[in-house]
Amino acid sequence: MAVLNDTTVRRARPRATKYEITCAAVRGFALRVLPSGRKVYLVRTRRDGRDVRVSIGPADAMSCDQARVRALQLLAGDAPHTPPPAPRAPLHEPSPSSPQAAPRAPTFAAFARRYERDHVARSVKPRTAARYRQQLRMYLLPALGDTPLDAITPAAVEALHASMAATPFGANNALRILRHMFTKACDWGALPAHHPAPTRTVRMYRERTRERFLSPEERARLEAVLRQGEETPPGRDGCIRWSTAAAIRLLSLTGMRRNEVLDLTWAMVDARHRCLRLPDSKTGQKVVPISSHVLALLDALRSRARPDIPWVLYSRTGTRVHEASLGRAWSTIRGRAGLADVRLHDLRHSAASDALMSGVPIEVVRKILGHASIQTTARYAHLSDRVVQAAVESMGDSIVAAQGVPVVKARRGRPKRR
Repeated sequence: MAVLNDTTVRRARPRATKYEITCAAVRGFALRVLPSGRKVYLVRTRRDGRDVRVSIGPADAMSCDQARVRALQLLAGDAPHTPPPAPRAPLHEPSPSSPQAAPRAPTFAAFARRYERDHVARSVKPRTAARYRQQLRMYLLPALGDTPLDAITPAAVEALHASMAATPFGANNALRILRHMFTKACDWGALPAHHPAPTRTVRMYRERTRERFLSPEERARLEAVLRQGEETPPGRDGCIRWSTAAAIRLLSLTGMRRNEVLDLTWAMVDARHRCLRLPDSKTGQKVVPISSHVLALLDALRSRARPDIPWVLYSRTGTRVHEASLGRAWSTIRGRAGLADVRLHDLRHSAASDALMSGVPIEVVRKILGHASIQTTARYAHLSDRVVQAAVESMGDSIVAAQGVPVVKARRGRPKRR
């Protein structure tokens, strides 16, 4: 228990569940911190023999001293005769035409600065945060920066979205960020709780999904190129460094993301329980189950392990392998293997596809890949033409057998009745 002040309130960080910080100076006065990051002053008192909590107001709209005065009024019982304190000036801006007019919501630019500071910088991973800042700088701020939040209309958002029609993925991404900003604006008290978001009527563009999965023959070609490159002496054309070949094999065998493989350290390898324990990933901490083939690969890599280097894969200088370095090597390797349209991330898609075609339940595949939702795993579900054709034939056989009609199959799979 501590004395609540503006510094204490500012330093309070959200947790997985809501919690309260009680003020030691005023009994019953407290700050509630929600998982969303919203902070609300409240007072605990007793009414008709029951403990009740009375909300004072959001921490964004008043100082701690203002809230404490209000709490004392509520505890003393004279609050109905005392109006609540006015919101602090920094949160709202007066209308330019009338300095004495009713307070308005902050401009989009002002709220964007707070959104970047209190959400993007704290809760978003660095690569995603960079994308958020780029979308704000290039598209959202030029179009909406000077407009108050409560004056942004669906028509304005629709016009912005339409202006980005040439890049549908970027347009949809900007719209997603804008939607979340209005959600946080309501959570943080910058807008009324039930303010209708101007993004609600804007429809996303249909995004073209890219599906590319390796066939068994393509996998064999890729492995042949890797083996040939490993056997080529250093400095010769076609040589592939051991760390590059190992990274590609780990990506193929585990379905892990590129940075998860490059960030892998020996401390994360749990050979006893046949898994990799990643302290951080795109979806947070996770455990990656691994096969005996991956264990064998890791055992082979241990012979190269150096006590002064924590990473499983490392560069010539003993540092972590850089993404750009692996990307350049992959560009050359895929060309030699005749896989010019295959990205490194497609190895992850292929691992999911192969697992599903092998009969592994989709929920198990979701756990292996570390997806937050089953819908993401379903996006990777791919059945080869061979598997689909076999299923169609089985379905046809079952239907015709039930009909009691003898069938002779044609060479191309078309049944001929006798």
